[in-house]
Amino acid sequence: MRYSAFISYNHRDRGWAAWLHRELERYRLPKALIGRDSPIGPLGRRLPPVFQDREELAASTNLAGSVKSALEQADSLIVVCSSNGAKSHWVNEEVREFTRLGRRDRIQCLIVSEADTPEGPPRPANEIFPPALLQFGAEPLAADARKSGDGKRAAFLKLVAGVIGVRYDELRQRDHARRQKQLLTLAAAASLGFLLMSGLAVFAFISRADAVRERDLARQKTITAQRTTDFVKGLFQVSDPSESKGQSITALEVLDRGAREIQGQLNNEPDVKAELISTLSEVYMGLGSYHRADDLIRRSLSLNVSRQETRARQLGVLAASRTLQADYDGAVATYSRALQLLPHPEELQDSSLYSGLLVGKGEALSGLERDKEALPLIGKALLWDKQHDGERSPSVARDYESAGLVTQYAGNLAASRSNYDKALAIRLATHGKLHPKVSEDLNNLGTAAYLQKDPAAAERYWRQALAINEQIVGPEHPDIAIQLNNLARVLLEQRKFAQAQGLLSRSAKIYLAQRNDTHDDLAFVFSNLALAKAGLGQRKQAGELFERALKAAEIHNNRLIAPIMTDLADLRCAQGDYPKASDLLERAGPLMKSQYPEDDWRSAWVTNTKGACLLRQKRKAEAEPLLRSSTPIVLQRWPVQSMYGYKAKERLSGVAR
Repeated sequence: MRYSAFISYNHRDRGWAAWLHRELERYRLPKALIGRDSPIGPLGRRLPPVFQDREELAASTNLAGSVKSALEQADSLIVVCSSNGAKSHWVNEEVREFTRLGRRDRIQCLIVSEADTPEGPPRPANEIFPPALLQFGAEPLAADARKSGDGKRAAFLKLVAGVIGVRYDELRQRDHARRQKQLLTLAAAASLGFLLMSGLAVFAFISRADAVRERDLARQKTITAQRTTDFVKGLFQVSDPSESKGQSITALEVLDRGAREIQGQLNNEPDVKAELISTLSEVYMGLGSYHRADDLIRRSLSLNVSRQETRARQLGVLAASRTLQADYDGAVATYSRALQLLPHPEELQDSSLYSGLLVGKGEALSGLERDKEALPLIGKALLWDKQHDGERSPSVARDYESAGLVTQYAGNLAASRSNYDKALAIRLATHGKLHPKVSEDLNNLGTAAYLQKDPAAAERYWRQALAINEQIVGPEHPDIAIQLNNLARVLLEQRKFAQAQGLLSRSAKIYLAQRNDTHDDLAFVFSNLALAKAGLGQRKQAGELFERALKAAEIHNNRLIAPIMTDLADLRCAQGDYPKASDLLERAGPLMKSQYPEDDWRSAWVTNTKGACLLRQKRKAEAEPLLRSSTPIVLQRWPVQSMYGYKAKERLSGVAR
């Protein structure tokens, strides 16, 4: 087949069709699926082309030849379903034609919202599905991209699963695992490395703007530098209390003002204007406003700059934006263009620009799982920065941090920890303990230690990071709740239930002050707090918390559903409610297997809990084989002194009594 899919849509739903086409064309299949046989042949890194760009046909009784040909060469038909599509003559004809070709089982539906119609109660099937889809009686299964349905990401993955012929749960799990691998380190630090207080963001902007001004003064001593100074001074005048009249001015408000004002200034100094816009874009990214950063830097590329160094800096910022949007191919290409503009890096006024581009390209390559290409670039940047800035410079620390990130993605956790350790030593010496990068490095060290199954080290690093972050953003900041939960989890796994309970109670309190109790993050917090309560013998409170955690997990279809059911079943069994425990375990088993296909110990834990419950009922003959088969699998993952290892060993010892 020439096409993996044909997208059928009404012209009023063109925006949805364009979004779906773009996502399908750029989606990279998880590494574990490459080479697997599928309806479209052995799977490669990307899907074969997707047909979308047909214009609305003139009214006639037959489909145009080109559309018929495309349908014949498409393995799947994806129908964009809405009231527009249901009324479309040509969408209906395309469904009929694809059915005539004998491939009705390869038709998938995507239900979408309509720009001029707010989401409301579910509509009847005949209002959203073309008649040809309903003529066989049953309402077709569909992915629902609306907020009230699956949401865009889940709906998209359902369609991909149908195209390549794998179970949705398997694709979701593998896609999630890949994204987790890429984002684990960044996620641990994002809560405090990017969302800084306004003062820190403003300080970062002023520092960079001052650096631009000072560099230009030293090099050119022209009026350009004075104009830069005037712009920066005018930008922050709004922070004067007499002007703001007591109102708090956020960093984003200052940046938005700067982004507006820079458009009408410095038109005769395009290089300075480009430098300042690059700075504004970088600060936007630092505050998590990725779309604003991307729009600003893209528009600045129309400036007629005279210096290749300035253009390379612009492209570097654009490439960083693409990396943050997970467009790793685009980022690699843009970083390559920027590096081509610097044929003689020794002549640069800012030597760190060259190494920054090398590091950025390396991280983007790592996002594509091309770690063997990424590490030499980062090594080259490290050598460059040591030669030009010294062994203990911030740029060298940055290079070590990037090396730590890439080696962690590659699975070399020992090298990752070593790199982060070196970066941390430099950050402490140059920036002091309260710098966000210090906290970020500690978080990353904790993550690497946790993945190495070194809970004591993970606890130590995360405690240090938490103490620093509480000073930076305050003890009640929402991001502190995330760190409290993560630290408590590693304490739970070490059976330090009392310590974990205190941290989790704080975490829940912070969450509940700003979110409702069915927020998906609270599934983690409530279930962990329930484990702590159960470990301390507080069964009634533990049961209530497990029920709240399960409710939040089920509302959001969270992966924790099966683990929570298993832990709740263990508690109900201990309370003598054997029917409830049995029901929970029967439901948890298949879910655990589908949601955690690569974690054998999780399914073994369901079996182990079932055996323990049978043992409590004096049904030793049934319990013994379950416990003897599952305990070794659990102990392969968890040491005997851990929460799971200790419990599995204790349950098995009950067989001998």
